[in-house]
Amino acid sequence: MAKKYTMLDIAKAANVSKATVSYVLNDKQNARISEETRRRILQIANLYQYVPNLSAKYLCANKKKLIGIIIGDSSFKSFISECKIIYLLYEIFHADDYKLVLLDNKRQDNYMDLAYDLILAINISEEHIRNIGINTYSPMILFDSMFSDSLFFKIINDYPKAVEKAKATFNNDKECVMIYSIRNNKGINDLLEGIPLDKIAFTGLNRKEIDDFIYLNKEKNFIAIGDIAGFIALSTISYENLALITFSNNIAFPDTVTQIVFDNQELKNNIRRIFEKLDARQAQEQEQHIFWIEPN
Repeated sequence: MAKKYTMLDIAKAANVSKATVSYVLNDKQNARISEETRRRILQIANLYQYVPNLSAKYLCANKKKLIGIIIGDSSFKSFISECKIIYLLYEIFHADDYKLVLLDNKRQDNYMDLAYDLILAINISEEHIRNIGINTYSPMILFDSMFSDSLFFKIINDYPKAVEKAKATFNNDKECVMIYSIRNNKGINDLLEGIPLDKIAFTGLNRKEIDDFIYLNKEKNFIAIGDIAGFIALSTISYENLALITFSNNIAFPDTVTQIVFDNQELKNNIRRIFEKLDARQAQEQEQHIFWIEPN
């Protein structure tokens, strides 16, 4: 049986990245690829009798734009906000015009056979962002993930503002403390760590330390960032002394627990704005591309 050659085989033979091969074979005219490199890739592809995969043929035939979604590993095993974001994406990108693909976050070197019109990466580390960048030239939106490169669009929940709003909801003068679920992204963890309250981060492996912290502070007001952190605090402290900061209102919490919810409509508007900007080729390298989501 004849060997079925892949984009990776072509990339190795041409001594270029797989992303470069993808851009040439998908005829992406805006890519910065020399004519010599483009010609070499096409010659090798012809020599190998390369046949694009079925999904590429399907997308080409249907003229749909391709949206990739990558979700980082969650040390606190909470998938609630990520599911809500995916649901919002289906509201933004209608099935008639777009195809949404959930990508394997552990095999980013293998899923770039197609050139994505947009990749939305949720709660991923700086190393993961770099790895994706090596394997694709597709534009990216980072949600709740900081990264120093201004080429990436970033949509960040404004946690400091949400904490201030949570503090204002308590009808007493007790001191406030904070418990939050650790993120994959160091920049977001640094943002949370910089909030001026006594706090503890839940990693999934420090439950005894968390329980001791809650017991020592059980007479204080608690601000919990993330549903898992909220449920842990709820097991010990009074309901009226807890404020939950969350991406989506959680009906599992008692009515007496205040919920500070980030503005989902603002998130949708920002994603639309970014996609329209990319589609019109208006993105500029010097822009910082940071969009903050405020709490309702």
